[in-house]
Amino acid sequence: MGVGGVSARTRYRLEDLAVALDFHIRRTNERIDDELARVSRLRRARRQLELRAWRTSPRFCKTR
Repeated sequence: MGVGGVSARTRYRLEDLAVALDFHIRRTNERIDDELARVSRLRRARRQLELRAWRTSPRFCKTR
C-alpha cells in the first residue's frame, strides 16, 4: 500500500483499461442523456405553464 491506503500498483492490462474506459464513457453518456431529457421536460412544462397563464389572464382574454 502507498501513502493514504492507495495501492502502488501501476501496471494494468490494456484490456482491463479499455473495458474500464468504455464503461466510464457509456455511463457519462447516459448521465448526459438523462440530464438533457430532464431539461427538455422542464422547458416544455414551463412553456405550457406560460401559455396557460396567458390564456387565462384577464388582461389577454379576448372579448367575445
